[in-house]
Amino acid sequence: MRFADFDVLLRQALRRYAALERDGDVAVFDHWRATEADLVRVQRRLGVRLPEQYRGFLLRYGAGRFLFVELLPADEGRRWVETLVGANEPVDVHGSGFVAVAPVGTGDYWGFVVRDGICEDAVSFRYHEDGAVEPAADDFLEFVAAEGLRVGR
Repeated sequence: MRFADFDVLLRQALRRYAALERDGDVAVFDHWRATEADLVRVQRRLGVRLPEQYRGFLLRYGAGRFLFVELLPADEGRRWVETLVGANEPVDVHGSGFVAVAPVGTGDYWGFVVRDGICEDAVSFRYHEDGAVEPAADDFLEFVAAEGLRVGR
């Protein structure tokens, strides 16, 4: 998916859920934008190269609550909030080569499979019980559209 296509879906979703946010029922978005320095620091700490589309998303929109999905922020200065580094250290806990970017709330995560230090563009789901990984979306924008904006449901 391209950012221009995602922007259209985002505007539609924000209009659809605006009343819920005004009533205090749904936090639409936290806007915890990353800086380029944040992303460089995360990649260095985790020893990986994050997908360009994901990096672009964090720089453009940020992390935190994104309608119906929680995205881990790159900023380590957030109190009481799990971050990218916090969720992924120690690196490679299950030997799966996986970088978690969105908690499910059950101990499972959505994230990226890592091969030779490079994160795949596709988003996968990792089970906490055994570290098993299964595909979830072809790219990060497709993932956020499906899980966050609930497009196609």
